[in-house]
Amino acid sequence: MILFRGDHLTSYCELGSPQYTNTTRLDGSLWRRLIATIFIFALALRLMIACVYLNSYDTEWNIMWGIELGDGFFSAYAHLTSLDYPPLYLYPLYIVGRLMEFDQIAGYIPLRMLAIKFMPCLADSLTCIVLYRLGSRRTKLLGAVAAALWAVNPATIFNCAFWGQTDCVLILMAALLFLALAERRIVLSGVMFAAMFSTKLQGLYLAPVVGMEILAICFGSVNYKKFKLRNIRRDQIIGFLKFIAAVAGTLCIVYLPFMIGSAVEYGDKLEGFFAPLSVYRDGVDKYPYITMNADNVYMLFGLNGVNDGMEVLPGISVSFVGTFFLLVSVMSVAICYVFGKRRSHWLAAYMLMECIFMLTCRQHERYQILTLVMLIGAFIQIADKRIFTIFVMQSFIIFVNQARVLGAVRENSRWWLNYQISNQSMSEVMRESLNEVMDKGVWWINHGSEISFCNSMLNVCVFFVSIVLVLRFYFDCGYKIRFAERAKEWIDFVRIRLESHK
Repeated sequence: MILFRGDHLTSYCELGSPQYTNTTRLDGSLWRRLIATIFIFALALRLMIACVYLNSYDTEWNIMWGIELGDGFFSAYAHLTSLDYPPLYLYPLYIVGRLMEFDQIAGYIPLRMLAIKFMPCLADSLTCIVLYRLGSRRTKLLGAVAAALWAVNPATIFNCAFWGQTDCVLILMAALLFLALAERRIVLSGVMFAAMFSTKLQGLYLAPVVGMEILAICFGSVNYKKFKLRNIRRDQIIGFLKFIAAVAGTLCIVYLPFMIGSAVEYGDKLEGFFAPLSVYRDGVDKYPYITMNADNVYMLFGLNGVNDGMEVLPGISVSFVGTFFLLVSVMSVAICYVFGKRRSHWLAAYMLMECIFMLTCRQHERYQILTLVMLIGAFIQIADKRIFTIFVMQSFIIFVNQARVLGAVRENSRWWLNYQISNQSMSEVMRESLNEVMDKGVWWINHGSEISFCNSMLNVCVFFVSIVLVLRFYFDCGYKIRFAERAKEWIDFVRIRLESHK
């Protein structure tokens, strides 16, 4: 079936023009063909790279866990070594483990890489469809542009196709969650929120934004000028309770089988029952370092891999400073919702994730990637070209950060052709010559510290510019934030409320 022919180009251009921004049902098949083409292109591109690029750094852990899941799926947390994934992602890992039982797949590098990288590549490609759905709420053309931008984004392509990491699965979950919030679908939002942090630990970072947005949806607004406690209606409370029930129900469905299975396997039944929940505690404590290859503020000071118990002042550790900034970030989200003149869960989530990555401890190089889908969503909602500029710059920054880290472990990652060359029977001179040609594209690996410093400096600059832009959106006060006037308004508000109680 031909999805997209050249003679359709004029039709697409006409449909994207101003007089066709509200497209009719007659052209729906053209847009469906276009988004199908974008999806197939995105998936094919990622799968081709995934097959020919060998990487055993981190991915071998996933393969090992997948194989060991065959010894007891629901009792996984009782017998798997160093498992740090919540239960929902164990399902695709189980499939990977079963595929590794076939020697034709486990022993042939392209198929082995395809097996472990297929789910992240599929999730990243499906994100194109979610962004199209989001953008088409305004215009079909905007949705197609958003999908196309994601299809060729170098940061996400590197994450899922080269590295084989699971961050793109979390991005898909977050995109579905925020789409449900944009469409005011409360129950679906609850299900997706629970599924998101049941897939990857970093999903919990978005809890403050999801909570504030749900309150705003259920009760009309959380702005201090609009929200009145006496005006709360019964149907609003029921809507909020539906969200809580959806979250609780999803968590029970996901976690209970693993909690019961682990309790049966464990000697200590109580400890085994709560073993699946321990991944959240153990995941935080697993890497007690100020930064783990993340190009953030701390990287500028050469604190990569340094224990976060290091004291900056007597009695004050870097870990304490990071926790303080975490609380400030969460409070900033609440202030934007309560006192802001506008509302955008996309921008609020971006600000929160960006502040956490840049200012808190124990961040890895990949954790910033979630901000990209938030920027695309904010661009669709606000249509501000400066947000698009930040998206482009952060895509470059995140790509460099990931490439620098994966390039530093060249013994674990290489092109399959290079792997074949290194294992063929040939003269040492010819082998070294071919490998030298293959490696010319990664000469910058030897200058990792300089690249890291420059990338961190650029990231810090983009961070401050983006925070100013977010504050300008919420408080409509330009680049010079009138903190004194806003503080006086908040003080007057508190004073009036206290007087009313008297």
